Amino acid sequence: MLAASGAVFGIVLAEIFSRSLVHFLSLGSNPIELGIGLEWRVLVFTGALTISTCIFVTLVPAFRSSRAELGVVLKTGSRGTTAGRERFSFQRVLVASQIAVSVVLLVGALLFARSFWNLITLDPGFRERGILVAYVDLKRLALPPERYVPFVRDLLTAVKTLPQVESSATSTHVPLNSLSSWNLGVRVNGAEGGSKFAWVSPEYFETLQIPLLIGRGFNERDTQTSPHVAVVNEAFMRKYLPGMNVIGKTVRTNAENGFPETEYEIVGIVKDTKYTDLREPTPPMVFAPADQFPDVGPWAVLLIRFSSPPSVVIAAVRDKISQVNPAIKAELHVFQTDIENTLGRERLMALLSGFFGVLASLLAMVGLYGVMSYIVAMRKNEIGIRMALGASRGNVIGIVVGQTLRLLAVGVGAGLVLSLAAAKGANSLLYGLTANDPLTLFSAAGFLAVVALAASYIPAYRASRVDPMNALRYE
Repeated sequence: MLAASGAVFGIVLAEIFSRSLVHFLSLGSNPIELGIGLEWRVLVFTGALTISTCIFVTLVPAFRSSRAELGVVLKTGSRGTTAGRERFSFQRVLVASQIAVSVVLLVGALLFARSFWNLITLDPGFRERGILVAYVDLKRLALPPERYVPFVRDLLTAVKTLPQVESSATSTHVPLNSLSSWNLGVRVNGAEGGSKFAWVSPEYFETLQIPLLIGRGFNERDTQTSPHVAVVNEAFMRKYLPGMNVIGKTVRTNAENGFPETEYEIVGIVKDTKYTDLREPTPPMVFAPADQFPDVGPWAVLLIRFSSPPSVVIAAVRDKISQVNPAIKAELHVFQTDIENTLGRERLMALLSGFFGVLASLLAMVGLYGVMSYIVAMRKNEIGIRMALGASRGNVIGIVVGQTLRLLAVGVGAGLVLSLAAAKGANSLLYGLTANDPLTLFSAAGFLAVVALAASYIPAYRASRVDPMNALRYE
């Protein structure tokens, strides 16, 4: 009856949690569609597992009871004597094992939660909030190639006139977007290597609030016919020009990927920023003026810093682009939402591990409470004798809590050993900490210790309130 009622309740919870999980992972305007209805193969598997578990946990005590010798039982559990320790050994092993598994799950939950927190609070070097990314497609306009640059410049000027827009710029690369990555071979000061590239309009650094450390940024005089100039980041300076005066040095790109060999003069240095991935170290980066991009096509990417609610800005930008030319296709994204969507795996790991960690703690608390209540009930006769001989309520509570502490020490110790062994494979999924992080291990052990002591306090308190005369008549 317990198994059947638990199975029905479990099916209901599975339906609720499945839908909640899908809803939680569906961010932005692209909801996740998954078939999460009940599946007979899953039900058969979980049903078989449940039946096997029920058979095991009922047959073991039944088998032990059937083999008990009458004389031993009368000696160890008769009226007026204390219960033998061997009667509770199996329960103690189960509880210690449950505590050990709970420690493993809690350590995993804390590791993934802290890793996810490290990623979402990481400073990428540029502004994330209040930025709108507009992917503009100009193919339907059928413009001649020489008209692309001035048309995009006019479109950018029109967007800047919106009252909701604080600043706007174009870029060939959207930060933390691997699909817009540009990498070219470079030769700098006799050294050869590679560097990430982005061609940006003059207000790019202002729009994303990337600090300019030395020199100048770009302006309207940096055109296709003017000398080619570049702004590099700190990583580029450290790799190719360490300890040198970078301003005025030249960067020569190789002729590759359809790009001509080009020489750029460095006119400024900006702070390091992430390029395609939050986890990766900042690579050497070169920024060049948008008007000097050698592969102009019928497309553009606008980065727009706004001050109004996103929905208002998106509607205003769409209307403005349509006013410029209704044939322009534009796809608008909130920059911060796109960045959060790239952390879907980390969010999922943190959510699932956190859920199972909390569930394991709850089950450990329930299991420990049940076992300690059972032990106290079976030792009620002994407790009455102790209290009749002068034991105080504090002594009785100490006996019960002491048993809990011994179980806790064994379970937590085994759990920490298992956690260290199991977490080694999770290092590649973590960011900002290691699998054997001491704070995480001690936090998991401490939290479970508090849960275990809270679970054992109620049986201990009840034991201390026992009337010695009633306890001596027990059984």
